[in-house]
Amino acid sequence: MTRNRIQVTLLATMIAAALSPAYAATPSPAPTTSTPPPTQDSTAASTTAPATTAAEREKKRRAAEQTVTNLSGVTVTPLRSSLQSAQSIKQDARMVVDSIVAEDIGKLPDNSVADAMQRITGVQVAQGFQGETNSVVIRGLPNVVTTLNGRELFSGVGRSFAFQNLPSTAVKAIKVYKSSEASLLDGGIAGLVDMELFRPFDFEGSKLAATYTQTHSKYTGHSDPNFSVLMSNRWNTDIGEFGALLNTSFMAQHYEYDAVWGDFPKVLTDGSGTPITSGGNLVAAPNGFGADYNIGRRQRPEINYALQWKPNESTEFYAEGIYDWVSDDYSQPFYFSFPVGAVTPDNLSVGNTCYANQLTGSPYYGQTICDANGGSWTGNTYAATSTQAHQQHGHDIQNSIGVKWHGDRLRLSSDVSLNSSSFNDNTFIIDTFLKGPITTVWNGTAGNQQNWTLGGNPQLDPSNYYLNGLFQTWHTERGKEYAWRGDGTWDINGSFFSYLDFGLRAADHKAEYIGSVEISTPPPGGAGTGNITATPNPANQVVANFPSSFFCNMPTTSAIPVSWLTGCFNYLTQNADALRNFYGLPSGLAAENPGRYYHIDEKTYAAYVQAGYDTELFGMPVDGLMGFRMERVKRGLDAFSYDASTNIYSPLSTSTSAPVYLPNLSFNLHLTDALQLRLVGAKTVSYPGFGQLNPSLSLNPGTINRAGAASSGNPDLKPIKSNNYDASLEWYFAPAGYISGGVFYRDINGYIQNYVTDVTINGDAYQLSSPQSAGSGHLDGAEVAYQQFFDFLPGALSGLGVQLNYTYIEGSTRSPQYIGGPVVVSPLQGVSKNNGNAVLMYEKYGVSARLAYNYRSRFIDFFTQPTVAGVNDEVAPANQLDFSVAYDLNKHSTVVLTATNLTGENLHQYWGDGSSRPRDIRYQDRTIGLGIRLKL
Repeated sequence: MTRNRIQVTLLATMIAAALSPAYAATPSPAPTTSTPPPTQDSTAASTTAPATTAAEREKKRRAAEQTVTNLSGVTVTPLRSSLQSAQSIKQDARMVVDSIVAEDIGKLPDNSVADAMQRITGVQVAQGFQGETNSVVIRGLPNVVTTLNGRELFSGVGRSFAFQNLPSTAVKAIKVYKSSEASLLDGGIAGLVDMELFRPFDFEGSKLAATYTQTHSKYTGHSDPNFSVLMSNRWNTDIGEFGALLNTSFMAQHYEYDAVWGDFPKVLTDGSGTPITSGGNLVAAPNGFGADYNIGRRQRPEINYALQWKPNESTEFYAEGIYDWVSDDYSQPFYFSFPVGAVTPDNLSVGNTCYANQLTGSPYYGQTICDANGGSWTGNTYAATSTQAHQQHGHDIQNSIGVKWHGDRLRLSSDVSLNSSSFNDNTFIIDTFLKGPITTVWNGTAGNQQNWTLGGNPQLDPSNYYLNGLFQTWHTERGKEYAWRGDGTWDINGSFFSYLDFGLRAADHKAEYIGSVEISTPPPGGAGTGNITATPNPANQVVANFPSSFFCNMPTTSAIPVSWLTGCFNYLTQNADALRNFYGLPSGLAAENPGRYYHIDEKTYAAYVQAGYDTELFGMPVDGLMGFRMERVKRGLDAFSYDASTNIYSPLSTSTSAPVYLPNLSFNLHLTDALQLRLVGAKTVSYPGFGQLNPSLSLNPGTINRAGAASSGNPDLKPIKSNNYDASLEWYFAPAGYISGGVFYRDINGYIQNYVTDVTINGDAYQLSSPQSAGSGHLDGAEVAYQQFFDFLPGALSGLGVQLNYTYIEGSTRSPQYIGGPVVVSPLQGVSKNNGNAVLMYEKYGVSARLAYNYRSRFIDFFTQPTVAGVNDEVAPANQLDFSVAYDLNKHSTVVLTATNLTGENLHQYWGDGSSRPRDIRYQDRTIGLGIRLKL
């Protein structure tokens, strides 16, 4: 109840604050075209005219959608024009929408679509281990639908698109729908992201534009090219107007993403297993120490096209498509040592961070335990290096044809599309370990990182390395979808209802996953006898079997200041068959694993109807939507079941069919033409991932490095359902200036939770991961945004502007602690309570510059196995400061300088709360780019 009172109070305060200046001096509304006046006055004159009618606002909304495209007619500076277009979309939208519009052809604020989205209010992003942004969430939730020009788009067997696959140079606008209505595709309780590409009718005539940039990365020392070319034209003929557009782009990147880690914290013992105490308290130390680097080169070519034909003013036919490819070859070397608990430590140092032991089931549960922060271990303990050589490639393709027609009161459209996507990963691994004795030196956690090395640096001598297991795995993903939709709008122009939207959609989505067996094969004669570190097999000394080109030196970091050796990517990939033969395996790839196969055919049929209404309340215009969407999903699944008693996989097939009903209602109160209040309620749904539905059991037997892992899906998973409520107050005081504030609440049911259970299969221990539709929960918060150019300042200062936004989020889930266990309340994963952006802008005299800071507070990444510090795995993100500046050499050419992560921030990850138990430090790269943009 307290939380709801806070939200209502916040909303009431915002209304009161906004109404006071609004009636004193209400500015004129933003124009509906893309060309603002030459000078934008943020202290516009008072407006006494009533707000426009709903029909006029609907026309204005459609005009705003077209506004985004009219870059060829821009007569003001590109940055202000883009902000004005985005503001018009927000103000005139029927729902809660925020967007980014390209400043010019080929110019979004960041290099990739995923990076650009972090500037949008309420959107958070995160980097993956391959040095690029690969995770996008809206208001803390990852359940996002992705569309391209309004059509569903996905990658591989996922339900969403990999945003990093699309270069920002190809995009004219990105719209984030935070609330839903009946005409939008369902499938995302978090929201919908629509990416819009250019079309030839977006320009007044012929257009030729090109970009070229060289970007230098700090850690790799490489400079990589990125370029794009757009060609477009339109012609008037006797049979109507034609337009054609072709855009191509290419992105390349050498990357190095290094992480140094400490394994889970546990009760520190001596070599006999007896707990070590300090001051009468237990001591906690990491189970081991390690590093995980990702070093590679990635290439992403892309082509998109669009054809348009208008035989008359009422009809338009079009055909458009996009092709993107990715090729990513990278080395993922590991370096680790696990001495803790195997031998008694020396030089132990214990800090002042003490707490109750939270390891459930431990005989020491609840006892005070204090974190160690330094020590050393000497003995025949296991230390090793291992290279995972990844070769990945994939593509995304979408082609569509359609027609749009409009009469005086009726508008109709039809669209047919085909999506095709694939992704393949082939990973080859050879483990090597160091002959003992080994001294592991833990130098503490200064810098909130695990600082460690090996005494005497045995890792630098190739003769100290011996062969261990060979591990090879591959998988292929394929997705294909045929989709048709037909939509219409009828202008009723009644006394209450002003128009009616209606439509149908049918789609056939197929997803197929094929994977290999995952077994570690020991070297000939075995790695050794007994404690292999003390008595390695001399026949498997690396230098006795392979040339010196087998090893590569790895880079140093602040946490591991000395290099180490591991297998080279080129040697492993170029000699894979010979290495398999050496290990007694046939040439080629690992065998296919029935437990990692599934084929799903999902047919979707949807219909919607919604009415736009228009009335008055206390003399002020009110409009909104009342809609309803019904959808039925018929799903057929083919996979294999596993019989542990016989170790045999048998084919299985299953099918499901269920409807969903999704009502929506919105209320927009236009206090003035510049001040409006939105209230929105809608029911939304997210469907389980295809991999989560696969009932097959996949087994990955344990090795000396790790425990056995097993995974299985659940074909009976239900859709996640959410009742979404939004309220916002928005004041548009200038064409590119506004203040908005809002609150939101999500009531979630059927949240899918992964559970890990200890099981024994064929006498071997595994940790089995499986999903259940077991959770319910809520997410709520508030967000504010402010944007303005300070035109009233004198001279050069009048080019200054700012963008500020802040989002507060909190949430929790209720779900069984384990399958069949008691229900517990847990925080939502991946949710940062505090999120924001601050952008200082400047545009005048041909100079356009941005200094942008992105902030995201610490969050729970996921829940781990129970440890002495609990189950939370928490991330403190790298909050980056980025800079870009462009200068117009003339009206046809612009030079651009960009720099990312100016202050060299890094990501830190922790076991539990506090900072005394670092899990990871991930070194974020810094880049600088220099380029040119040309347009004719």
